[in-house]
Amino acid sequence: MWRIGLLAVLLLVVTAAEACDFQSDPISAQRYYRANGWMLPGTSDFKTLTTRPLSILAMIGIVPGTVAKNLLLDESYAIVEFPAQEFMQDGIRKRMRAAQFKAGIVRWEIDGHTVAYSYILVPAFGHKTNGQWKIDGEAGCIFTATFIDDVGDGVFRLLMPGPLRLDLIPRWARPANPS
Repeated sequence: MWRIGLLAVLLLVVTAAEACDFQSDPISAQRYYRANGWMLPGTSDFKTLTTRPLSILAMIGIVPGTVAKNLLLDESYAIVEFPAQEFMQDGIRKRMRAAQFKAGIVRWEIDGHTVAYSYILVPAFGHKTNGQWKIDGEAGCIFTATFIDDVGDGVFRLLMPGPLRLDLIPRWARPANPS
C-alpha cells in the first residue's frame, strides 16, 4: 500500500518539475495568402448600413483612422458560403475546405478606399427554399477573420485570423504624415 502512495507522490513531483520551464508564444499571427485573392462571399449581396450597430463593432473594435461600415443581411436571413480555396501558409500550399457560416461583415475604408473586410463567423449549415435560407443547425462557437487588400488594387490576398488591427493596415493605405 505504501508503494502506491510513493508512486503517487513521485508522479506529482515529476509532473510539477516538468511544468517549471520557460513557455513561449508565437510573435506573429498566422497569415494565409492567396495570390489571386480570396473569394469573399456576402460583400456584394448585403446592404451597407451607415449607422454603426454596437453589437458588431463591439465584437471587433474600432481601428483609428478607418471608417467601419456594417454590411447587413437582407430580410431573408442569409448564410455565406466560402468555397474551397487553395492558399499559401509559411511557404506551404494548403487547401481550405468549403464551409457555410452565419456572418456579420464589416467593410473597412480609409479615404474612400476599401482596405479590408472582417467577418464574424458562426459555423452553420442550411439550405435554400424559394430563394431564402433555412438554417438547419449551427455550432456553439464564434470567430473572426479579416481579409486585407495588401497592395491597394482591390484584390484581398491576405487572410488574418481575428479582427482588423492598426498594425495590419497595409502600407499603401497609411497616411503619408501620421499625426
